[in-house]
Amino acid sequence: MAEKNYSVGQHVFIISNNSYVMEMQIMRISGDFYTLRSVENYGSGMRLKGHRLYVTKEEAEAVIKNERQKREANSGRPRHWYD
Repeated sequence: MAEKNYSVGQHVFIISNNSYVMEMQIMRISGDFYTLRSVENYGSGMRLKGHRLYVTKEEAEAVIKNERQKREANSGRPRHWYD
């Protein structure tokens, strides 16, 4: 996977609660940690590692869709119950 380069002031997207995408603005970079501020609600912020950031909203939504498909495929009884 290619390394993504982000800069202070750039808008990025994150997945919140494994269910919806939030737009954030990068406020500070320290190593692989990014201090983010919410675009919708300026009172909220957080620090995340770079692998949790997405450049486009569509990229983040594709990850959510993929994870939902994995969960649905694995639903039901655990495999070891049948052995």
